[in-house]
Amino acid sequence: MKFFSFVMFFVVSLMGPLFASNSVADNHVVVTPTMMFPADGQWQHAFDSIKGESGKTNAALARAVALYKHMEKAGIDSGQVTSAVVVHGPAIYDIANTARYEEAYGVGVSNPNAELVAELVARGGEIWVCGVAALHREVGDDDVLPGVQMAPAAMVAHAELQRRGFSLNPY
Repeated sequence: MKFFSFVMFFVVSLMGPLFASNSVADNHVVVTPTMMFPADGQWQHAFDSIKGESGKTNAALARAVALYKHMEKAGIDSGQVTSAVVVHGPAIYDIANTARYEEAYGVGVSNPNAELVAELVARGGEIWVCGVAALHREVGDDDVLPGVQMAPAAMVAHAELQRRGFSLNPY
């Protein structure tokens, strides 16, 4: 009996992978999410944005919009999701209107984040600008895109969002 068990173990160990279902077929990876979501759930998630670069898409704004799309793909109504972005440092220009963006980066340089800001605001998302960074970089109330709001400071905005139940994205 021990010999038979050993032989079966050996055969299964060597041959098993040949017969096991494979998640890679025809160079196409299959991913089947199994995470379950409550039908009446509410999701509030915040992103921090400090990096900004002329002519580049802001990663935090892109992720905030992507959260809605990923949740919708998972069957969650977008009304059950709220994304927020806290903007400070050089990223402050990413939420600036055309005139202020060009003043920062040069005439004719268009802000690739304007559409992301508009989509995020249209979906009910929140964009909070650090008031300290706004003063430091001379970006006032009239310099930001529609729907962008001012907070006293980035840390105050994060504290308030967490008090309201927002989780903070770790990246």
